[in-house]
Amino acid sequence: MFPNSQVGMERRRFLSCAAGMALPALSPAAPAAGEWRNRQSGMTYRRLGRTGLMVSSIGMGGDDIRPDNNDQVLWAMDQGLNYFDTAPQYGNGLSEKGYAAVLKARGRDKVFQADKVALFYNSMALYKRIFDSLPEDEQTRIRGRVEEQLKADDVENPNYLGGYFAGQASAVRQMAIADIICQKYADRFDRQKQYKQYIISSVEGSLKALGTDAVDCLLIRGIETPSQARNTPEIFEGFQQLKKQGKARFLGFSAHSNPAAILSAALDTNQFDFAMVAYNFMNHSWLDRVIERAKKADVGVLAMKASRFLQNPYNRRQTNPARVKALDAAVPGNMTIFQKGFHWVLQNPNVSGVVIGISDMAQAKENIPLAMTKS
Repeated sequence: MFPNSQVGMERRRFLSCAAGMALPALSPAAPAAGEWRNRQSGMTYRRLGRTGLMVSSIGMGGDDIRPDNNDQVLWAMDQGLNYFDTAPQYGNGLSEKGYAAVLKARGRDKVFQADKVALFYNSMALYKRIFDSLPEDEQTRIRGRVEEQLKADDVENPNYLGGYFAGQASAVRQMAIADIICQKYADRFDRQKQYKQYIISSVEGSLKALGTDAVDCLLIRGIETPSQARNTPEIFEGFQQLKKQGKARFLGFSAHSNPAAILSAALDTNQFDFAMVAYNFMNHSWLDRVIERAKKADVGVLAMKASRFLQNPYNRRQTNPARVKALDAAVPGNMTIFQKGFHWVLQNPNVSGVVIGISDMAQAKENIPLAMTKS
């Protein structure tokens, strides 16, 4: 449950951040130098950091996009959306094929297409084999280090963790163990093959599925520890090869858990052009200063999970009453509670946009107008 005292604190934080901001309409984007695609007069756009891409304030995720379920994408394009996100794992490849049909129908030049590489999750079986081969006392030491790290970063605080999907806390712990294995026992596997070559082969597969020569935005999907962002040079080597070949233009990453520390670590490398992180009304106090730092470094930040924190991770048809109450109190106006989550994020000028999953036409018509100006 969300304690009443915390509700009040979060409300005060929101009111402080939102002072002077108009609700619920957004202001039109001022003319700015940058790369524009599918620009429509009614849509608001923001610059995605040093990429220079002028992306629609709302971008569309790809979880539910399919070859037979993409009418909402076409409609969104008609409204001015231009940032579309997918991954090979979404629908076991069907999401990429769904977007391929859109690109073919409307033209590649209308879209900033993003795709992902599930780099570290691809290696989990290998990490586990190495861990299981270690002496019991070494396994205990590694688990102890993980507990210390998670505690130091406040990772498992429910308001920071978010609870976006079932088993999230367990997945964070497993990935933290895997990261230690990766760094301490790097001699036990071929990092060039496991990381650099996997990135290249994954992107080449995605390009084939999408029916395009290049993706505009390449994300390393689901970075879960600061070390993964900071200490994996093979990411940058693989991306640079793809960039030289004209297959990927800009490098980013996504992060669900511990996004503040991961974004901070990524900024330290000066290698990432943009990021997509879980950012919302619940966890913003951990992230606000880091997102401000990213803005100053000209690294674009896209928000995800802007309203997912409201849902029961075991049954998304159910919501968390305390979180709903807190957000509803902080964001007045005649909007659905999920719209309020998206709208809350869009009030932060340091955020380049919010990427949301839109499963069907009804959701598109309900949520995309949040990024549009009112006539």
